[in-house]
Amino acid sequence: MPKYRTDLVTRRLCATVHLDEVLARAVWAEYVEDGLQAVALPQGINLVALVRHTQQAIARWRRRDQALAVAAIALPAATALALWQVVAGNQGMAAVSAAVAVVALVAAWWVAHGAELGARRAALVLGREGAPAMDLAPPLGPEVEQRLESMKRANFVAYHAAVERINPFVGSGWRITESVWDAVDVSRPAKDDQGRDKQIIPFDAADLHHYLAVEMPKIVGLETLHARNRLYVRGLHVSYLGKDVLPDPTRPPVVVVPKQLVKSGTVQTGAGAETYLCLRMLGPGGRVVVTMHLRAHLLMPRLTWEVTAYVIPPLSERFNAVEYLPTGPVRLWWHTVRTVNRGFRHTLFGALGRLNGEGARMRRKARLLSQVRKEIRKGRTDWDYGAENGLREAVADWDRMGYIERRDTSHYFKRLEQGVLLATGVFLREHHVDTSDFEETEKRIVNAQTYNFAGPITGPAQFGNHLQQVNHQQHTPPPGPAQGGGGQQGPPGRP
Repeated sequence: MPKYRTDLVTRRLCATVHLDEVLARAVWAEYVEDGLQAVALPQGINLVALVRHTQQAIARWRRRDQALAVAAIALPAATALALWQVVAGNQGMAAVSAAVAVVALVAAWWVAHGAELGARRAALVLGREGAPAMDLAPPLGPEVEQRLESMKRANFVAYHAAVERINPFVGSGWRITESVWDAVDVSRPAKDDQGRDKQIIPFDAADLHHYLAVEMPKIVGLETLHARNRLYVRGLHVSYLGKDVLPDPTRPPVVVVPKQLVKSGTVQTGAGAETYLCLRMLGPGGRVVVTMHLRAHLLMPRLTWEVTAYVIPPLSERFNAVEYLPTGPVRLWWHTVRTVNRGFRHTLFGALGRLNGEGARMRRKARLLSQVRKEIRKGRTDWDYGAENGLREAVADWDRMGYIERRDTSHYFKRLEQGVLLATGVFLREHHVDTSDFEETEKRIVNAQTYNFAGPITGPAQFGNHLQQVNHQQHTPPPGPAQGGGGQQGPPGRP
């Protein structure tokens, strides 16, 4: 039977950055350009591969625009010179000038066609060949690649105040459930075979979190389940956590912090810093991402779980563009010719504006960053370092959640919930706790959950440079319980 590639989403994104300049520049601004903000978790995307292909695509467009800018200047200049020579009666120079204009026009068309053809070939290789996506593009700088690789091990996430009300688990997508399970009594000891009370082995919330992080993948039996404890912190409070989190106040916070700091977030509450057990389940090919965020609340003698689940739908239709590209060399060449011809005038005469516009944007951003960093060094501002959005959720489309995707989401959520209950029961029994109260609560939780997937509660935030929407369309999810608003934009002009 046919199967999705395990890296399907990464390959589709890599292919699309070759075809979509807006997306490529948004990805580059988020993950490579200088800034102060944290970034959201990749949620199954190979960021090294994606940014490698983004670098390749942007370099191709830059070379194209540099060549076209020269042609855009040479063409009108040579044409004007030819007309002037005709008026002056110098036919020889007029012919030379006209020839230069023709050569400039033909060369410009050839450059535009070559860039478009190169982009399509790169996209086709990603869509049709089996080599790993990151091996199909030149490497980045070692520092950038090391930073992107560290996102796979991230145990620290900072979220912006603009998204705290909607989704502090920034980048997780659409919230589908939010609840606090009934508290259970964990103060009564279990009895041995002779009916005598056992000695309860002391434990705290950190022990329970660690146990589930290790045992959940074994208990649930899902190959693509990923479990990790992460410390979630309000972006405004990042600077109070010290150099382990923010070595340089003028740079973004780190994503991997000492384990002891994560552990302390499970037993201490307050100041917008709490540790959650994060379970992430990828559907076939990563088309659907289901995440569950849990936090144990242990206030003796009662234990309860705070449970929130999110889903990221499949990629929007525009990321299937590579599937519709002609594969034969002649058809691909002719299709590229038609595409280039349709937009050639804008491509040619807009090259200089694109180059100047990008340079001006970078200068504005550098000035703004310089001003903000000066204020931070002088202690005049408390900067919000939190992430406001995530790439994977921004390129998703709720309308692509078909029957299979909804069924898989319900199935994963059910398996994860039952796995948490099962692992919690095992943990309590291993610590000689009487689980009769827990077992009654477990039955109520399971029986009360019908797993009917009624739709999302909230939608995702936007993504892109200065929150520029890169999806080119608005998606209206189906109505669900307590439906809330979508993402909110942060302060304008934020670096």
